[in-house]
Amino acid sequence: MERPKIELYKTRTFTEKLNDTIGFMRESWRTQLKYFIYLMLPCSIVLAFFLNHFWGGYISLFLAVQNIGGPRSDMGSFLLNAGVMSIVFMATYALLVAFVFAMVRLYRAREDRLKNLTADELKPELMICLRRSGVLMLASIVIAIVALLLLVGLMVGAFAANPGFGLLALVLLYIALLVVVMPMMLVTPIYMLEDDISIIPAFQKAFHLGFPTWGGIFAMVFILSILGSIIQTVTMGPWYILFIIKMVFTMSNDLDGSFTNSIFYTSAEYITCVLQSLGMLFSSILTLLGTTIQYGHAADKIDGVGLAQKIEQFDEFDNF
Repeated sequence: MERPKIELYKTRTFTEKLNDTIGFMRESWRTQLKYFIYLMLPCSIVLAFFLNHFWGGYISLFLAVQNIGGPRSDMGSFLLNAGVMSIVFMATYALLVAFVFAMVRLYRAREDRLKNLTADELKPELMICLRRSGVLMLASIVIAIVALLLLVGLMVGAFAANPGFGLLALVLLYIALLVVVMPMMLVTPIYMLEDDISIIPAFQKAFHLGFPTWGGIFAMVFILSILGSIIQTVTMGPWYILFIIKMVFTMSNDLDGSFTNSIFYTSAEYITCVLQSLGMLFSSILTLLGTTIQYGHAADKIDGVGLAQKIEQFDEFDNF
């Protein structure tokens, strides 16, 4: 028996929100998994290359600081690699966001949902979502930089005035950030699903819908983050074990063509890094879908969007 189509704009209980989040991933999962691997595997291959180099440079830098020995890492090269890795990660995440919301939009638009979805159908929607996710990523970076500068300035001023006051200000700022960040989780589904909204109104609408439903957002993000961390732990485990072994051998000054520097070990480390990158990206889908369902719940509960759409559909049927 076919599962009823998941409606986006619908007031839900917490259990219903979780069920619909998982239910969307389960429905036509072969189609979603196929395109996920098609898009994310090349990105993970590139990301793993820079990630391995980053942690290799980190080990060398750590040993140099501790005067344990080992290869000396150039700080400039280390920071350059970290910068390139960050850019690759942000580009990959923007593509992931575009993929997820292209799937959501196609699911809502097509009569047979995601069944028999072809690449020709996916590509136009993916390009639309990619442009919007790129704009959202740039806006988020600018806002994060401005917020970081303001926070650093406030903390420096607070600690300079009084260390005790500085600690109190640190706690209050942490609470304020937690309060503000939760509604901002809705910016992504709002901007990605509402074609007629620009970036600033998307943030405004996120606060409009997010503050009244703050508890629901927090609960969804908390639970889905736990599920995502389980997935990440499973996929990251092999790479993490190999990384720890390499670090132990390096700290023992076994650097003369040892097993950890062999082609076999390096290849295994790289392959497992690709696997953990895929796991990290896959686990992020849970949070993106969960906040999307939460957005649909908030939009219907606060603004009555679901009811308005049903009335509009009824009017269209009546006119027909």
